[in-house]
Order: sequence, then structure tokens, then C-alpha cells
Amino acid sequence: MAKNIKLTKNGKIVLIVIAFIIVVFMGCSIYFHNKFYPNTYIGEIEVSGMTINEAKEYIQQYLNDYSIELTGRNDAQFSIKSQDIDLTVDYDDIVEGCFSKDHQGISLIKIFTHTNYNKNFQTQYNEEKLKELINNSFLITGDNYKIQAPVNSYVKYDKTLKSGKIVKEKQGNQIDCDQLYKILDIEIKNLAKTVDLDANFVYLKPSITSDSDIIKKQLQTYNQYLLNWIQWDMGENHYETITPQDIKDWIVIHDDGSVDIDKDKLSSWIEIFCKKYKTVGCTRSFKSHTGAMIQVSGGDYGWQLNYDQTLEDAYNAIKDNTKQSLIDAYIAHPTKSHKKALTVKLEPVYKNKGAKMDYDNKENDWDTSSYSEVDIAEQMVYVFKNGEIVYSAKCVTGLPSDPKRATRLGCWYIKDKKEDYVLVGDDYKTPTKYWIRITWTGIGYHYMNRSDWQNWSPEIYKTRGSHGCINLQMEDVKNIYNLVKMKDMVFIH
Repeated sequence: MAKNIKLTKNGKIVLIVIAFIIVVFMGCSIYFHNKFYPNTYIGEIEVSGMTINEAKEYIQQYLNDYSIELTGRNDAQFSIKSQDIDLTVDYDDIVEGCFSKDHQGISLIKIFTHTNYNKNFQTQYNEEKLKELINNSFLITGDNYKIQAPVNSYVKYDKTLKSGKIVKEKQGNQIDCDQLYKILDIEIKNLAKTVDLDANFVYLKPSITSDSDIIKKQLQTYNQYLLNWIQWDMGENHYETITPQDIKDWIVIHDDGSVDIDKDKLSSWIEIFCKKYKTVGCTRSFKSHTGAMIQVSGGDYGWQLNYDQTLEDAYNAIKDNTKQSLIDAYIAHPTKSHKKALTVKLEPVYKNKGAKMDYDNKENDWDTSSYSEVDIAEQMVYVFKNGEIVYSAKCVTGLPSDPKRATRLGCWYIKDKKEDYVLVGDDYKTPTKYWIRITWTGIGYHYMNRSDWQNWSPEIYKTRGSHGCINLQMEDVKNIYNLVKMKDMVFIH
């Protein structure tokens, strides 16, 4: 016998829900059978609730109104419109294909989900027009928009730190056009609405940044060269010192990142230094055989630093590796003691020396008590000891009409003494006695067995002068040889 089945309250609710779902499902299926479901996108374009034709019309209108906005540094904004680049899109097959996929599966689920068909439209545009548009834009031309190239990080002198410091790089806003074209090609084909130029790395970058190893090495080398005090003790509390203030203007950082010293700039400092202590060639006053004071200039007597050696010593001292601990200590605390630790002391290297150094009157650098005098007009030699004439002798000097044979005037000094010597010239080779060298070019006192000594007069040198030397008779040159000493001044006037 059949029994009546009674539904519980919960059972009734379940049946009602099922019935509702069926109704909704049927309703959605009917409503969306020719429409895209909600929350449906094709690429960047929303086609929710549209028929295929409506979606195509909407996409076409979307393309007509399409523009892509470029945003960049310094508040740059630039729009590219579809008409500017002849943008066209073949979207018919894509829309229809997406619609077919949209209606596969259970339709009720798609009402509540987000669907994006990441389809690449068959987009075409005029590349030449795009490039022309970009190239003529303010982003490239800089019209009313300041374009700044990227600036590499570099090392410079810091007055406060009293040492080198790293200056941070500047990014600038100069665009890499090739990179921009590549990015735009991708984004336009995807119909993107915006492009962040900064995020897409289209700006030229500095090649050296402040956190790079190369700039850190530059700073280390820079400070090693910079933090040097190169000092010469010139005597009597006179010092000459190259300081970091000088060196900072000589440091050169090459394009490859290497650090060096501009030797030309250093040499200018050394040249001034050498000239300051040079007395060679200056005008000197001396008491002549007449008792009158005579001024003579030129010659090679006096003080002269060895320029080449001084330059090389200074250059090497700057470039020598300094202990990093001493540099770090000075940078942290620029005290006198730390400065002293970075001071290099060099000995002055002289090419030539005088008898003494008078820092106030450079010409007073010779022994005023012992010297010899050659009077060209009188054709006489005078030897002074203790400021007085102790010997005099007649002589024959060089032939004045021949510049190669004329005796050179000036302030010279005794450089060499030999009892026997051979005089050598272009057309002669003559043995002689008691050679006393006065110039490095071959002028000196020496014996000459002349046949015309008995006819000697102060005028004879004008027609029968020597090859530049001071010719003397045997007894005279022997006495002079014994009286003068090395480094004695010789005034020829």
C-alpha cells in the first residue's frame, strides 16, 4: 500500500533553490545567447553584454577615439592618436573567436567571473609617421622642455672635507629613441592607453653610478694623489711645498676611469719653483782692476735646480702609494700631526751651485774675495784674492769678427784644471799646457805658443784672435793655474 511522502522544511528550501537556479540559468542562457557575458574583455577593451556586431562597432569607435598617453620625467605628457599614425586593426575574426570561447562551458558561472581574452589584435600603423611624430615632439627637440643628458657620477674636491668626494650621478631625461620605438610598438599593438617612460627604461642611463666599483676606486686613487705635501728644504728656514690645493688642479680622470696627474700643469709649478732659486744669468756687480764697480750679466755661474729631476721627483712622490690608513686618519681628523704623516720631504737637486745663497739679493751668490777678470778691451787677465789683485797678465781672446770664435761675455766659473790638455776643433788638434776650463763649450785659459807675443798689443785679437779661448804665455798661465781654484768666478767683459 502506497505511503504519502512528506517534504521537510529544509527539503522544500532545497527544491526552491534548485528551481531558482534552473530558472536563472535558463534566463541567462536565453539573454546572453547572442551577447558576451558580464566582465568580459578583449585585451584592454570591455565587451560585456554586447553582441558580436555591437562589439565590433564598439571596437571600431574605440579605435577611432584611441590615443596612447606617454608620461615621463619632469612632468612630461605626450599623446599619440590613432589618426596620427594611421592605426588600423583587423578585429573581426578575433571578436568572433572570443565570442565562441565565451559561450563554451557553463554559462551561469561566467556571470560571476572576470574573463579577459588576451588577444593580440592584428594592429597595423605607419612606423615612419610614428617616428616622425616622436622625433618632432618636445621629448626629443626640447621645445619649452629642458632636456638634460645623463651625467656620470664623478669625483671632485670638497673644500669642507679637504679631500675628494663622490658626486652622485644625474639621470637626466634624454630618451633612447630606439628603445622607445620598441616599447611603443608593443604597447600600440596591445592598444595600451598609457606608457610610463620611466618604468619602461627608455631614458639614457649614466654609465657610471655612485655605487659602482669604478667610482669607488677613483675616489681612493684621487685621495692618494691629492693628500700629499711635497716639501723641499732650501736652507735657512726657506721651504717650498706642493699642497693638496695645488694638486687638486692637476688631477685628471680619464674616460676609462683611470686617474692621473697632468704633468704639464705640474711642470708649470716646478718651473716657477726653479726660477725662484735660479741665479744663473743674473746681473752681478764686481770691483774691477780699475777699482770701479762693473756690472756683468749672462754666463753660467750661479744656482740652478735640475728641472727635469725635480719634476720627476715631485711626480713620483705624488703617485707613490700612500698608506690608506694615513689617508683615512687625515680625512677623519685633518690635524697637523696627520698632515705631517702625509708630508714627503725631498732634497733639492741642483744642476749648478753658487758659493752661497742670498735669498734677498740673488746676485750675491759668489765669493767676492776670489775671482778673475778678463777685460776684452784691454786684453788683460786679473786674478783677485781677498778682494785684491794678486796677478795680471796680457792675453789674446777670440776673434770678434767671427761669432763662432768670439770669446763669450758673462759670469762664468772654473770647471776643470789639467796641466796637459789637447785642444780639438773643426780644423785643428793642438796639445797645450795648463788648461783651465771656463765654459762647457770649450773656452778656457791655456798656454799658446804664439809667434806674435813680442808684437802683442790690445788690438791684436781683432785680426789674429783665438778660437774663443784666452791665450796666455807659459809663465802667466802657470801662475794663474796655481792661483785659481775650482768654482772661482770668472768675469769676462
